[in-house]
Amino acid sequence: MGGSSSKKLREAIKQMNETLKNDLQEVRKRFETLKQENETWENDLQKFPERFETLKQKNETVKNDLQKFPERFETLKQKNETVKNDLQKFPERFETLKQKNETLKNDLQAFRERFNFQAFLERFETLQQEKDKLIQDLRDVEEKINMLEVQVKFNAVGYVLEREWREILKATVEVTLRPDLAHRSLTVSKNRIITYTGEESAVWPSVRGSEGFTSGRHYWEVKVEEKGYWALGISTYLDEKIIPEKPEEGYWLLRRWKGNMYEAVSQSLVPLTLQHKLYKVGMILDYQKGELSFYNVYDGSTRYEIHTFTYKFTEVYPVFSPGSHDRGPLKIISIN
Repeated sequence: MGGSSSKKLREAIKQMNETLKNDLQEVRKRFETLKQENETWENDLQKFPERFETLKQKNETVKNDLQKFPERFETLKQKNETVKNDLQKFPERFETLKQKNETLKNDLQAFRERFNFQAFLERFETLQQEKDKLIQDLRDVEEKINMLEVQVKFNAVGYVLEREWREILKATVEVTLRPDLAHRSLTVSKNRIITYTGEESAVWPSVRGSEGFTSGRHYWEVKVEEKGYWALGISTYLDEKIIPEKPEEGYWLLRRWKGNMYEAVSQSLVPLTLQHKLYKVGMILDYQKGELSFYNVYDGSTRYEIHTFTYKFTEVYPVFSPGSHDRGPLKIISIN
């Protein structure tokens, strides 16, 4: 229900956002039209006094001419009277136009005050930010609900939120392996599958990654599936090809043994209680923080932290052991 409600709310916000944009465009068009009309009025009004004076001068010229032509005087006199009447109306019409122009200017000013574009845009931006925050808050709530479901289902307290997981995946590296760095009882394929094939007595034959880490953040994943024995983590040893049963120092591992027993292994052993088997394990080394964390990558949307080691590391290498009790493979995964 949480996902459906949030989707409807996001759609409603989106529609409201489009309506506001359309209203803003319409207001801008109306404002520009009124502005252009006002400029036309002002230009015309500025020309009227000059035209009025010109007509007066022409009328005087006509009067002078009339005195020179008595025979046409009466006819022209009547026309002159008509012109005079028309001229007498111009000041009145001019004042009327001035009043209309003032009214239009007042209307434009009121329009500007009513639709203050800068304030409107600021409110629009604020609304956009509030909308984005609301959507992000909804996503956070959805993830928290998912987290609670995972905690109930898997008895997991370290559920990783989606945005945190995306940051972890940005640190993905391609761990490479070389057969010459592996114990002789192990087979290492080109596609990074590690299989126990020998008859050696070593419990934890191993292979290390080709490249070491002395800085930065590095994430990689290993598919363990149904194997009952395996060990994964990092080591400071360049040439060691067998992980000791009880390492004293230089190892930081997550280990499964006897089918259903998990433990964090370093200078001490920490038993771990998991409600479900691990089928895919993610590891991230944050060298600057001095942290190595292990994750149960259950599926594309569900992952939680299993254990974190804290230490001031020197140069370390990824290390892998499929154990020696079954021939099921370990596979280092390429992450898209």
